[in-house]
Amino acid sequence: MFVDFAMLAPEINSARMYAGPGSGPMLVAAAAWHGLAAELRSAALSYGSALSSLANEEWHGPASAAMVAAATPYVAWMSTTATQAEQAAAQAEAAAAAYEAAFAATVPPPVIAANRAQLATLVATNVLGQNTPAIAATEAQYGEMWAQDAATMYGYAGSSAAATRLTMFTEPAQATSQDGQARQAAAVAQATGTSAGNQQATLSQLNTAVPHALQTLSSPTESSTPSTSGLASILDPEQQFLEHDHVDRGA
Repeated sequence: MFVDFAMLAPEINSARMYAGPGSGPMLVAAAAWHGLAAELRSAALSYGSALSSLANEEWHGPASAAMVAAATPYVAWMSTTATQAEQAAAQAEAAAAAYEAAFAATVPPPVIAANRAQLATLVATNVLGQNTPAIAATEAQYGEMWAQDAATMYGYAGSSAAATRLTMFTEPAQATSQDGQARQAAAVAQATGTSAGNQQATLSQLNTAVPHALQTLSSPTESSTPSTSGLASILDPEQQFLEHDHVDRGA
């Protein structure tokens, strides 16, 4: 269920925007993705150089050809994944920029509080109706704050939805013999296989659900509760890929 931001008073929309952690976590995530991309590219270059050296200078024959055929797809996967990691970094930076723009456009909570305090004072001292024009002007200002905050949140939700659309990462191609994998599977399948499969399924669901949820928030709706916490889905990129890479090498 989702809320229409226009149904929330500016006190609520502004307080939520000012109470969050800011753009810092997204910028940290972007730096992590950039770092992962650099490491993957470096590893791909090292692997490619080693393969070329072995196959062309030191190791010849059917075994060499088989090794190159098995390892080349893995090198290509690292290069492709590095590109996707850069895309994720760019998306995290876009999310941070969207937040900063929305924060700048949001009415500061103290300004809203001052407006409400002024209204209370005007109403309390309006014994003979002398404050009626000032009361009307104060309420008009409050209405403008309401509209400004709602429009800002719609725009922020739309920008965030675009920033969370990522290309799904794929697993590397099998690079070991099926026989060797079968001998090892009994020892490691229960510890790693189920966990890795569940993680991939969860990531796939988040990749679809989060942009849809944010896009729903970007325009008026008759529903009732917001959900924008899915942005945190890209905050821990390096760990999941290092673990994934470790599992594949062990296989």
